[in-house]
Amino acid sequence: MLAAVLGFIGVFDLVNGVRGDGLGVFLTGLALTIYAAVLLHDALHIKRTGVPAMTRRRMNTIGLGCLALYFVGILVKRVPELAQFFG
Repeated sequence: MLAAVLGFIGVFDLVNGVRGDGLGVFLTGLALTIYAAVLLHDALHIKRTGVPAMTRRRMNTIGLGCLALYFVGILVKRVPELAQFFG
């Protein structure tokens, strides 16, 4: 269920980023889509075999990488607003 929600929002942001909303929106969408794909892959593997496809450590590493990419996207979106606010 979480993979479906994240995937939908991620693809939506990817499309909006390509259509002109900017690099920040594209990066946040990319992070959400990647993480949704990883979650879906792991869930399908568990359903098929009964065991996770990857270790918890690897899953956490991928999750933190996607979170870092998401925060970079947020910063790219919000830096002009912050510069105007503080400048």
